[in-house]
Amino acid sequence: MTDETARAAFDEFYAGQVLVPWDIGGPQPVVQQLVAYGALRGEVLDPGTGPGYHAIHYASHGYPTTGIDGSPAAIELAKRNAERAGVQVDFQVADATKLEGFEGRFDTVVDSAFYHVFMDDEQTQTQYARALHRATKPGARLFMLEFGRHNVNGVQFDGLPADNFERVLGAGGWRVDFVGPSTYVGIFGPETVAFMTKMMTLSSQPGFGEQMKPEQDRMRALQDRLRVIGPLLENHRVHMPMWAVAATRLD
Repeated sequence: MTDETARAAFDEFYAGQVLVPWDIGGPQPVVQQLVAYGALRGEVLDPGTGPGYHAIHYASHGYPTTGIDGSPAAIELAKRNAERAGVQVDFQVADATKLEGFEGRFDTVVDSAFYHVFMDDEQTQTQYARALHRATKPGARLFMLEFGRHNVNGVQFDGLPADNFERVLGAGGWRVDFVGPSTYVGIFGPETVAFMTKMMTLSSQPGFGEQMKPEQDRMRALQDRLRVIGPLLENHRVHMPMWAVAATRLD
């Protein structure tokens, strides 16, 4: 599976052809809590912005906000959502692992389920952490919400180990202040499960690479659990296990 094929598959999410699991029509509750608790300050970066709900939420509370994503379809969707919300957000198609052109700009970064995309690639994770360091100001704060390994009412992922953050963020110029369990809301209806099956089929084709086998195994395990608890869910909503991380930029 080529990068182009993978990008096209994920663009299906943002083009509205598939219900995005993490798109609940607004910001995640845990992200709203960050804002309500006064955790944000100054100019905010939302890497992997997707439909843009979090960036829009920050902007609606008066924070100058930039949302970036590698998917053009995602950025177009985010721009439409911001227009409907009546707020101004600087949405751009950009590579968050490089952040070229954003040097020394941000006071706060809120990574809402982007870092864990590089689940089995600490080299890229470290590159990303260093890019965030370059893109932020002295004393900047970094908040992250990434797939965990704890069990939340029967939902369990083979997510990141807790010690990953100290190791990777430390190498990227960040001091980890807190790592603890949290949750994220997801919608896993029939369309989403069908899309996951399609992705597994694509990933089994020649040329996709052995590096994606762990992801295939994770998706199969999730499908098995969803089949069991599905009849108990309301509107296909589940609470997913996430790590909540807070870090400070070392200068």
